Amino acid sequence: GKRWVVDYDAQQAAIALRIIQAKAAQESDGPSGTSDETESAGLEALDADSSNGLNSKDDDVLKSNDPTELISEGSSKNEPIRLTKGHYLQRWGYCWIFGVGGILLLRLLFDPNLKRRPNLEANLSIGGLVFFGCALMAFLFANIIASSPALDDLRGAENAVKLVQRTAAEDGDAEQLVRRGPGYWLFNLLPIIPSFGTGDEMLTADTNLIPNMSRYIIAAKSLAIASQVAIVFGLILFCFFNYKNFNAGVGTAAIYLMLPYTAIYTGHVLHVLPAALMIWAMVSFRRPLLSGVLVGLATGVSYYPIFLLPLWLSFYWDKGKGRFLIGVLVAILVCIGGLIFTSVDFDAFVNQLQTMFGFWRPMMDGLEGIWALGWSQWWRLPILVAFVLLCVSFAAWPLEKNIGTLVSCSAAVMVGLQFWHGFGGGLYMAWYLPMVLLTFFRPNLDGRVAAVELAEKSKPQKETPEDILAGM
Repeated sequence: GKRWVVDYDAQQAAIALRIIQAKAAQESDGPSGTSDETESAGLEALDADSSNGLNSKDDDVLKSNDPTELISEGSSKNEPIRLTKGHYLQRWGYCWIFGVGGILLLRLLFDPNLKRRPNLEANLSIGGLVFFGCALMAFLFANIIASSPALDDLRGAENAVKLVQRTAAEDGDAEQLVRRGPGYWLFNLLPIIPSFGTGDEMLTADTNLIPNMSRYIIAAKSLAIASQVAIVFGLILFCFFNYKNFNAGVGTAAIYLMLPYTAIYTGHVLHVLPAALMIWAMVSFRRPLLSGVLVGLATGVSYYPIFLLPLWLSFYWDKGKGRFLIGVLVAILVCIGGLIFTSVDFDAFVNQLQTMFGFWRPMMDGLEGIWALGWSQWWRLPILVAFVLLCVSFAAWPLEKNIGTLVSCSAAVMVGLQFWHGFGGGLYMAWYLPMVLLTFFRPNLDGRVAAVELAEKSKPQKETPEDILAGM
């Protein structure tokens, strides 16, 4: 059994290495090479897999992780894309996603006005819910282990090692970082570090060797599994501590595990890791410093959670805003400090800092998703302006920001950014699905504001006569 696992990881690593080499050959198409030569170079790299005894079906599985990958190449140079019937079907799919997202956005914005909240109990016993949820988690984890990871996740793990080796800037991987987020590659080192025996081994490792590619595959899968576990337990604990309903938490987690999206993108780190950090920021909202650190880390993974700051600062405005802001700044400064120690020179540091926070004009070239399927990229500008105005408005609306409005408005922000996200916008549903489920199943939380919750946490709990009688 152990030998089969090793051979399987080596086979997946070889496939991933060949696919990455083919992608690199396509991305390096310049004046000295034609598109036909680039395509033939990629095909030759893929044909080498079959000569090594690898299954070509695995290549299709690995390449199919990105539904817009096959048509995004021409858009990087403003070349007209000839849409086929399959492209039109994809565009209708994105339109359907955006339509449902628009309905969700309106429902989330109207949620603070809904005062009468019926108690929605699951029609299954707690034992059945726990068994059902555990079975779903087992199947999802088996899916992560058996499937091939996304190319973006492998590139993230590989380039994290390159950053430690201070060679990423020389390899010209900034474009891949822009496409991934922007974000912070060094988070991918967390599951990779135990796979290296010593620090010197990591510093001298050849990132293109198949054994090291196996480490990247294991790292991507481990990080995805840990993120999914964090989301599930975060949903349960949030309902237990804030809704005072353990059954609702288990039911919400079971619904999240049942969703088709969870099964399709269960192993994509960029989808689930920011969601896990944001959920635990809400679980720990009674500790503003820790909550701020988690929001700052989520911003480092993928900088889009930075748009939550006006809402969260206004939530903590009466009590805790200083500690929350300090936590966010500490997390961001730690990330920036990591860039200082992994940058080759000052220019490389500036470039990495720019790509970490997206300090550039709105991109119009090389986009994916609906923006590569016939929609004009210029429509992103008014949508982006409307989104920024929406985020700023949360600083003053709603007037009373309780726990329920914090959850619903945070979900609204993460739904709204899907409409202008340039790289597969609409597909990052994990960023808002857990919060949407918490919004739908929440009770009435009027008066549960930060000043009250933090004051109750600081005061010692007094035993009531009922508690004394219950303990006798």
